[in-house]
Amino acid sequence: MIWLLRFTALVAAFYLVRELVRWAWRNLFADPAAREQQAVRRGTVRRDPVCGTYVDVEVSVQVQEDGEVLHFCSTRCRDTYNARQSTVSAAH
Repeated sequence: MIWLLRFTALVAAFYLVRELVRWAWRNLFADPAAREQQAVRRGTVRRDPVCGTYVDVEVSVQVQEDGEVLHFCSTRCRDTYNARQSTVSAAH
């Protein structure tokens, strides 16, 4: 009977190690560009229209424009975008 407990413990340990390796491979050793693309597909990040970096929607600086929410990585990028938009509006 003790062999069954040992076998079960061995199988459980193997499963846990396998899952840990799979998690590490996906999250730690994956190509950063591939991780960004996956996050974009999941909808958790958006591309900053000024500098082009990807920013998490939870921490982004947001601006509502024409019914669309724009996400910026910083207030500096938001201000740059607003300045560009006002010069375009003034030119027309």
